[in-house]
Amino acid sequence: MKHLLPLTCAAFLAACSTDTESYPRLLPTDQILAEPVLPDHAPQAASSDVEAEAQARADALRRRADALRGPVIEPDTLRRIQPQG
Repeated sequence: MKHLLPLTCAAFLAACSTDTESYPRLLPTDQILAEPVLPDHAPQAASSDVEAEAQARADALRRRADALRGPVIEPDTLRRIQPQG
């Protein structure tokens, strides 16, 4: 128990340091929740380009899903597992 006091004092002294660089900078809520602003050098994407690319990807995924559709069990296997009689 007597070893706890020096450890506690060391923790308090470390917390009272004037070095503010070791902690993250806290931001006001309105600044955190604000819409991000792109820098001037960032390229502007046309919304029609983004929509066209998203639509093309969706169409490709639909085609892929349609190609995967089919019977889960092959017809021969289905005939073998159905009861005879």
